Amino acid sequence: MHQVGGYDARVSLALVVAAAVGGGCWGAVVPGLVSRYAVAWPEGEPQPPAWRRVCQHCGKDRPHWWLASGRCPGCGRAPAPNRWVTVPVTAALCAVIAAAVGPKAALPAFLLLSALAVPLAAVDLLVLRLPDPLVGALAAGGLVLLGGAALIDDNGAALARAGLAAVVCGAGYLIFALVMRAQMGFGDVKLGATLGLFLGWFGWPAVVAGVVLAPVVNLPLVLALLVTRRADRRAQAPFGPAMVAAALAAVVFGAVR
Repeated sequence: MHQVGGYDARVSLALVVAAAVGGGCWGAVVPGLVSRYAVAWPEGEPQPPAWRRVCQHCGKDRPHWWLASGRCPGCGRAPAPNRWVTVPVTAALCAVIAAAVGPKAALPAFLLLSALAVPLAAVDLLVLRLPDPLVGALAAGGLVLLGGAALIDDNGAALARAGLAAVVCGAGYLIFALVMRAQMGFGDVKLGATLGLFLGWFGWPAVVAGVVLAPVVNLPLVLALLVTRRADRRAQAPFGPAMVAAALAAVVFGAVR
């Protein structure tokens, strides 16, 4: 059989296809997840509002988020973004990550990153929030899966570097948030530390690439929001989508270099 990059090409193709199918299936339930967590936190309120359990349009109780990706049984409205967006986007992300990382023990961790990147970016775009349950699931899942990969591959150095990168990224984003409160929230700080964990697995060049690319990716998004008047120069713009996009790009860079 023909060998590509040190592993069988057929195995690689099967892995990419499986990742795309799995990502597409996950993408089918993402709209319900986004609808649950896309709850605005009014400025000046000391406590965050509860995560949504009812339809935001008619108030009717909705099924669990994994069953609520279709139309509301009360008013018939579908959550945004809908499956026509989330299914292909998630499938494509998972396929690209699988192709870049290959059949390695760390692959499940990076597929988790791909899967949660979409709802995190969507919620932040809609309501400028990065839900703690999603960020926490990404951090805990990444730590467990990368820890397992370190045991399988006997690569404790990569895990230690990933942990250190998480601390460094978290501290860096925290300093920036304290200095530039209008541009970054503490949700971004927690996400930055979590993404540092994944980037650190592939080395410091990947960490630097992920951090440096984030503001570059964010610039066209901010310009688009200004042009469409979804934000003004004084309003905070979402930074989470750029952070996860830059991190995914840096993961591909770290995996294939």
